[in-house]
Amino acid sequence: MTRPALATALAGLLCLAALGPAHPAAAAAEPALPPSGQTFEHYPAMKDVYEDHFSFGIFGAGEVDGLVYNYASYTPGNEMKPESTQRDKGVFTFDPAEAAFARYTTRNPDLAMYGHTLAWHSQTPTWMWDAPPARFDQPGTFDSAVALENLNTHIEAVLGHFGERLVAIDVVNEAVGTANPADWRGSLAKGEGWYQALGADWVELAFLKAAEVVDANGWDVKLVYNDFGLDSPAKARVVYEMVKDINARHADLRPGGKPLIEVIGMQGHYNLATDVTAVEENIRLFATLGNVEVNVTEMDIALPPGELTPENENNQGMKYAELFSVYRDYAAGPANTTSNPHVVTAVKLAGVRDVATGWKGGEFAMPYDYDGHAKLALLGILYPEQFLATHEYIDTSGGEERPPVPGVHVFDTSAGDSWSGANIVLGDDAEAWPWSTTDDGEVAFRPEPGATYRVTVNYTAKGTTAIRVRWVRDNTNGGYTSADGAAVNAHPYAAGEVATHIPAYFNSGMVNMGSYDLVTQITLDGDQPADGLIGNIGIRGGGGGNAFSVNTIKVEKVSDAGDEVLVTWPAAVVPPASAPAAPTAVSAVAGHGSATVSWTPPADDGGSPVTVSTVTAAPGGATCTTDGASCQVTGLTNGRAYTFTVVATNAAGDSEPSAVSVPVTPSVLPGTPREVSLTVSATAECVAGRPRVTVHVRNDERVPVLVAAATPWWSVSGRLLMPGASFERTWTAPGASVAAGNLRVTGATVVSWQPALTSYQAGHAGASCG
Repeated sequence: MTRPALATALAGLLCLAALGPAHPAAAAAEPALPPSGQTFEHYPAMKDVYEDHFSFGIFGAGEVDGLVYNYASYTPGNEMKPESTQRDKGVFTFDPAEAAFARYTTRNPDLAMYGHTLAWHSQTPTWMWDAPPARFDQPGTFDSAVALENLNTHIEAVLGHFGERLVAIDVVNEAVGTANPADWRGSLAKGEGWYQALGADWVELAFLKAAEVVDANGWDVKLVYNDFGLDSPAKARVVYEMVKDINARHADLRPGGKPLIEVIGMQGHYNLATDVTAVEENIRLFATLGNVEVNVTEMDIALPPGELTPENENNQGMKYAELFSVYRDYAAGPANTTSNPHVVTAVKLAGVRDVATGWKGGEFAMPYDYDGHAKLALLGILYPEQFLATHEYIDTSGGEERPPVPGVHVFDTSAGDSWSGANIVLGDDAEAWPWSTTDDGEVAFRPEPGATYRVTVNYTAKGTTAIRVRWVRDNTNGGYTSADGAAVNAHPYAAGEVATHIPAYFNSGMVNMGSYDLVTQITLDGDQPADGLIGNIGIRGGGGGNAFSVNTIKVEKVSDAGDEVLVTWPAAVVPPASAPAAPTAVSAVAGHGSATVSWTPPADDGGSPVTVSTVTAAPGGATCTTDGASCQVTGLTNGRAYTFTVVATNAAGDSEPSAVSVPVTPSVLPGTPREVSLTVSATAECVAGRPRVTVHVRNDERVPVLVAAATPWWSVSGRLLMPGASFERTWTAPGASVAAGNLRVTGATVVSWQPALTSYQAGHAGASCG
């Protein structure tokens, strides 16, 4: 058959059908991953792999050879913080930071340098914001004029010393307290720091001074706002609103149209429970600011402390691979050919190797182990696509949760909490205990004025060998009171001593993997500051460490008549089980007459483990069951669009069905005689008050395919697609809404020298724009 004749025949077939099943193209064989367990020189340098995506750097110190080999930039962890550069007023010390830079730049003169940090509420001498007591001829009363002078002087001196050599600098670090997306200014309230002296304006004032120094010198130094927890939608929205507002009000301030805040630093302190989808959505949110870059800073993925298991190592590799897939898809460099916003300009890991003690000690958070041998995490970073194609998550759930005790909240990194520790809720009377904001009405005990209480916490150090007993505002995992922040390190104790203050800092006498009883005995006699006495008691790792486990908690009321036990955790009573919550995040990948459905198990299993999950397809009602979080539904019709729901079952019964998945369309295999393999999908959305439907088509065949797509209201569009090419067409639907339904897609070609024609359905969820 001649080419003109063939084209005419195929066009005729399309005209006859012009109207539905796709199968993903058979994936090309992925190159085999190298083995883990080797030293760094056996792998490509991470900086080289990502050279055309973004700058690959390190935050903090690390083993020198591995650091120089793998990283293109360096950010000091502590040496540039305010307590290191100006502990005493007017006495600036830059030698530690200079030594930190020189340690690595002498080995690699091309190593780019970043700065961290000019203004922060932590690791900053309290005299800077003129906190009590009076020092350095300051009033010691949070005087805003004095605090602003101190802020400006510090920024001028530190940035003036280092600025010309820096790519970027964290001007402000971790300003957001409790995130309220409706009030970014109020969200900056913290129990300590610049906010107390300068209010919410302090962030803006710091950036204004930094911009003044940089622009006066003509330096190209990016000004960064850096914060943790920006995988949280609420906190990310607060940062977005803050940056948007500040930049808008100073839009014409800087030369060349530079925004005042040029970069958002997303601290990547993650763990196995991190929602990668939320990370991606928040990157997309920041990208809508238009002229603001995104840096991923201080990145690590913490594992449950104690022992590095093969299962957790595998799952850490999966999480690294998922996150680096996202970072590549939003990279600012030329290697990113996606249609996503190109905003990620730097990614910085928080170390080289795992460390046994100190920051991130015992959390196995880095790509190399204690001895410098590559873990699966390194392979996930270097080869994210291949890793995800050859690995999957291993379910490590198991064991029974300890029964809850009213008013006691224990956070455990092995169970997915970002920070380990515990809270003991003291009261629920807003007049007597105004800091207590328990949302469940449960308290551990109600203190009596003048009474003495003994709090005993047994913990095991699994990397973290210092613990603080602190005042916290509520029953969440954070939010310290200002009374706590003012004295968090003021009362140090050894492990065997009885603390007589809160906050108490147990910071000596403990070794890794040791278990200790830490005892605090305090009389609530009214001498404590109001926002300390009334706060709830929190147990947290010292110096930010999280690698420890809380084993038992006991609270006793101490009196001459005898000690009365008020709280013991864990308790022995197990509440009756109920049906689990519904599974979430249901997604499907179409196959040949089948679909593989995956989901997130219920966050609440009702007190009884989920034993089986059932997937149901619509239309048709085909099912599959599994004890995991994915299974394959077979017996589906190629070319027909299907959605899926999942029901979880435990000993108490069935959950409600999950939300319906996005439609997918099973398809034939490429190269099948008299069948045409396309991948099809459709979306519906409201644009300018009108519903718009978009069809997406990819040619999975190895030969050209003529494609026609048609809507239910008989709008038709056609295209000749070359092998592997994609086609997208958008229609505005009649009326103010469009119901969920299907678009028809037809492909025509010649397979094995035989004309072939196949019709598909591309399902969409509809849109109501009225």
